Amino acid sequence: MHYFLESDVLNSRIIQRRIDTSLHLFQRHLFQERSSFLTANLGNDGTAVRHIFVQSPTNLGTQLGYQAYMPYAFEADQVRYYDTKSPFSDVEYSLGGGGQTRLNFSLARNVDSLWNVGIELQRMLADKVITDAAFKKGDQSLLGQWGLLLHSNYRSKNKRYRILGHINYFDQGSNDQGGIKLTANQTEAAALNYLDNSAILTNSTSQSNDKFLKFHIYHEFIGFKGLQFFQRFDVENRTVKYRDLDFTTSLADGFYPKTYINYIQAPSTPDSMYNENRWQSYSHQTGIKGVFRQFTYRTHLKQRYWTVYNPMNASSLNRFENYVGLWLHQSFSEKTDFTAEGEYLLGSDYALKAQFVSPWFYVKFQRTSSSPSIAQNWVHNISYRWKNDFANIQFDALEGGIDISSKSLYFKPSVMIQRIGNWIYYDTKANVQQSKEAIGVFRTSIDVGGNLGKLEWYTRVHANTQTGPDIIRMPNLAADANVALNLQYKKLLYVQTGLDFQYQSAYYGDAYMPVFQQYHLQNTYQLPAFVQTDAYVTLRINRVRLFFKMANVTQGLIGTNHYTAYLHPAMGRVFGYGVKWLLFD
Repeated sequence: MHYFLESDVLNSRIIQRRIDTSLHLFQRHLFQERSSFLTANLGNDGTAVRHIFVQSPTNLGTQLGYQAYMPYAFEADQVRYYDTKSPFSDVEYSLGGGGQTRLNFSLARNVDSLWNVGIELQRMLADKVITDAAFKKGDQSLLGQWGLLLHSNYRSKNKRYRILGHINYFDQGSNDQGGIKLTANQTEAAALNYLDNSAILTNSTSQSNDKFLKFHIYHEFIGFKGLQFFQRFDVENRTVKYRDLDFTTSLADGFYPKTYINYIQAPSTPDSMYNENRWQSYSHQTGIKGVFRQFTYRTHLKQRYWTVYNPMNASSLNRFENYVGLWLHQSFSEKTDFTAEGEYLLGSDYALKAQFVSPWFYVKFQRTSSSPSIAQNWVHNISYRWKNDFANIQFDALEGGIDISSKSLYFKPSVMIQRIGNWIYYDTKANVQQSKEAIGVFRTSIDVGGNLGKLEWYTRVHANTQTGPDIIRMPNLAADANVALNLQYKKLLYVQTGLDFQYQSAYYGDAYMPVFQQYHLQNTYQLPAFVQTDAYVTLRINRVRLFFKMANVTQGLIGTNHYTAYLHPAMGRVFGYGVKWLLFD
């Protein structure tokens, strides 16, 4: 059973991507775990996400900038398209501590030999681990998310024409709590010893909602191998909201920095915090591409229009953008190739990328100049107001690594060097700032692992240093590891039992401001270093896989719990389980 991605078609590559049926790291069912612990959240799966190491920009042009929940949504470049001879279905369900529940359902089938349709549904839930007014009344719900993906692909009988597309819907809602509210003389470290901490936004009147509907189509016509025509169309409609009906109390508690409303006398009804952005974008891309032996090229023209409306001041911004782009790929052998690409937003942004990959080493380079987001340039509500004209963020990244592998052992060291100019960040009050000083980041990583009989293991270590102003907070050292024992019974039952490890060094991890979904600096408390250990057992019977896991199993033995963000504790020692059932011929 295989699937393909849109990028495979766009790059004129025939890749048969296999459905994963192995037990390797199957127990890692949470988003943070699947990212190799290189992301952090607010303690529960489904809450606001941030990368623990700074990332290179992925998009040119102005973006909305409210990105904390987007990693949970279906991504256009990861949509799986199938060509199934019989119906294919994939059901996945997992339940962890704190009510962390995830349900994924996928179904795909061919209408005929040339046309395939499919649907994918995702549901996520989580419960509160911090006490607030609703919690005391029995309402423990922290968040709920829905994701729906409808996809289809068709190719003509002579294989000269292909079209594929999808409709992507996402709806996220959460009851924001603001983190632990420290009592008088209580320290952040001491709060980790209690399970009944109160929330800063304790009256349960703060909610976030992020909803979008996206429509995407790609089609191509192959005149002949060296000259092919393609087009892409994208339409997006998105609304992002935040409200706090008890703004006055939250302001008095110091959660918000100020109010822009001045009263001659006290108002008869309390003020509320409300922030909303209604975003729409339309884009189309037209280009040509072709293949000459082992050389592939692609060039395109792209037009994009976006508009955003803020009802708090009844005003809007909009922009029409024109892009040109070029992509080149030279294959020297099955595992050795060189790729170069560039894209230019006329009069503004640009991106230049190049990479060389071989079986023994790789080198990557990227230079980008990207526009500030709406969240960075324009916010208007009762507590935060700015309309900036920030300069483009400049980002250079150079990465290289080597691969030394044998049948039973691999060793993959790598180095990442980043230079960042005009970095935009949010200060300790969550007000936006831009630095004129350059920031340098140097990160060394080692990925080593192997197997010995029935035992398999791996370790990844990232050592990070930086220069320049201290406005990007990252741990100096992060690592994750796994050790597992594989067992088999009569070629029917496959069992793996093992341990997962995660480590981060101490650093001043960011706080979170839900008003505009941004993590921001804090200088109050250095999140201590921690080691988390998870013990698990996974099983496979034919195409059914199950896992049983005790997360944070060493809590109370090696140390107390830890923080994933300032005043947001990680999930404590909890039991989780899950099942994944594949059905296809």
